[in-house]
Amino acid sequence: MNSPAWLRADLMRVEDLLLEAAGDSLNSLVSDASTHLIRAGGKRIRPALVMLSSRSGGPGRATDLSAAAIELVHLATLYHDDVIDETETRRGVPTVHSKWGIEIAVLAGDFLFARGCTLGAEAGGEVPGILARAIAEVCQGQIIETMTIGDPRRSVDEYLGTIERKTAALFRAACELGTATAGSTPEDRSALMTYGHKLGLAFQIVDDLLDLVGDPAETGKIPGTDLREGVFTMPVLLACERDGSLAERLAGGDRELNTVLPKLEATRALESTYQTAAGLAEDAIGALRSIPDSEWRAHLEYLIESVLAQIPKEAVT
Repeated sequence: MNSPAWLRADLMRVEDLLLEAAGDSLNSLVSDASTHLIRAGGKRIRPALVMLSSRSGGPGRATDLSAAAIELVHLATLYHDDVIDETETRRGVPTVHSKWGIEIAVLAGDFLFARGCTLGAEAGGEVPGILARAIAEVCQGQIIETMTIGDPRRSVDEYLGTIERKTAALFRAACELGTATAGSTPEDRSALMTYGHKLGLAFQIVDDLLDLVGDPAETGKIPGTDLREGVFTMPVLLACERDGSLAERLAGGDRELNTVLPKLEATRALESTYQTAAGLAEDAIGALRSIPDSEWRAHLEYLIESVLAQIPKEAVT
């Protein structure tokens, strides 16, 4: 499904706001570092969720500002994540810390947080509070994940609690921002926030699967990156629960994908993880049933379907 013309126009306005806000500095280094990932492209799924959800009411300037604000917040988290994970490339370009150094990357991420909050303040109303709560959730999730690096005995429930904060919080907030700035009904707001929450969980689970079985030409990542860094995601944790010898090997430092992947296949952990993502996708689509048929609702359904479609079924069965 191609994006409708009005959504493409919406996102073009948001793109202009992103470049204007991130590039708002008299110093060229600040502008170059802060707009680096914006110019590299990206799916812009969070601002798209803001704009799509706003169609349940009457979108306006505050909606555009909110869409740009949440993308700036997301970009800021990527700058910081790349420093923590020592990632060398993202979106096909060098990461900011590998190009300009750790200090510049951290400060540029802080700058993007600040610029996102500035746009949120300009939008006014409920927007600053929604953004602040989402930022706090994301930071909590990242701290928890960092503290569990290298622990193969973490439970799947703990993993799900982490990604609720780290990823789903921004998806849910995007839908809340769209409805809050458009004056949507409480019923539509609740339904769309549930949709965003479930979509965010499914998105992260699929992303974690792609780290293990994805095509690097498509993902832009070397397979097994999280595994080697000791970030054990749902399929690995499930396999450890089902085969204690794998947990022992991982704890001992054997984290190469070619030795771990057979265990993931033998324990059917990949298939179980995919089924969890598929169940969340069904829940997301179910949350939209109370909303009348429309082009924008159909596109929300397409988004969740496209997330699952990234995983070839033969790769997880």
